[in-house]
Amino acid sequence: MSTLVRKPTAIVGAGAVGSAFARALAAHRVPLTTIVSRTLADAEALADRVQAPHTSTDVADIPARTTRVLFCVPDDTLSAIAQVLAETPHRTAPWVALHPSGAHPAQVLAPLRACGANLLSAHPLQTIPPETPPSAFQGIRMTIEGDAEALAYGEAFARLLGATPQRLASNAKPLYHLAAVLASNGLVALLAMAQHVWQAAGLAPDDAFDALAPLIETTWANVQRNGSAALTGPAARGDDATIATHLRALSETRSSEMPPPLLHDASAEALYAALTEIMLRIQQSQDRLSPEDVSRVRARLRSASLPDFSGDDSASRTTTT
Repeated sequence: MSTLVRKPTAIVGAGAVGSAFARALAAHRVPLTTIVSRTLADAEALADRVQAPHTSTDVADIPARTTRVLFCVPDDTLSAIAQVLAETPHRTAPWVALHPSGAHPAQVLAPLRACGANLLSAHPLQTIPPETPPSAFQGIRMTIEGDAEALAYGEAFARLLGATPQRLASNAKPLYHLAAVLASNGLVALLAMAQHVWQAAGLAPDDAFDALAPLIETTWANVQRNGSAALTGPAARGDDATIATHLRALSETRSSEMPPPLLHDASAEALYAALTEIMLRIQQSQDRLSPEDVSRVRARLRSASLPDFSGDDSASRTTTT
């Protein structure tokens, strides 16, 4: 496994993701030949941390002996940067070009096939802020997709960093990435909204996360044990009166003189209603609410002049995970 991964490797991009991969690869004794970044200072700073001997602002400067190039750049620049490197005359020997984008397939690097590259995407199912330590890859999934010749390297790459490789079809990447976005970024947005609702109740916003943390942690523990059956609360029990009270409180907050920033329009009410509808469907899938309960809650949502939910109360149950 290690012989497949411990090949001369270049990192293109010295931001949070490129730095995390560079540090993790260096920690596992992968020889890093070059750090390329838009600014030479960033490339030199990262190269100094991982003992890479060469830096540049131009991908064409990657030494020919480099047989693994990891593109940690913004998604919308991947194809253009691949095209620049594809025009480098001396790249003809078989090598691997990979990127860690969750949304884009390996095919986005297609220009590099003309100069001998096998293409790979290797997306870590992890949030990677600045100063992410090498240990952040331990125990996570890393989704592997690309050319058949590169998949074995991708799996060895994941395992070397302590991740579990998971193969994925190219056309499934958008939905896979959406699931990750909902679980990570969507959670951040939802908790930020909870903080602003907390503030609207006259409580200190800086105290919100400390106060809500035990509830969040217990909920997560219950989900790990029981999946969506962990659902509790007014929607889970068909309590339309409480749901109506929540919607009314959000409406009154929105019309107040100085609502918290995330509550100044109907977005919060629409999100609450959408989440309530999902909760109803979860309960339906588990036969935990009667059709009458579901209809009554949906009537409350519709009466609040929010987006119409056209779910048919008499339709067959929708399976939810």
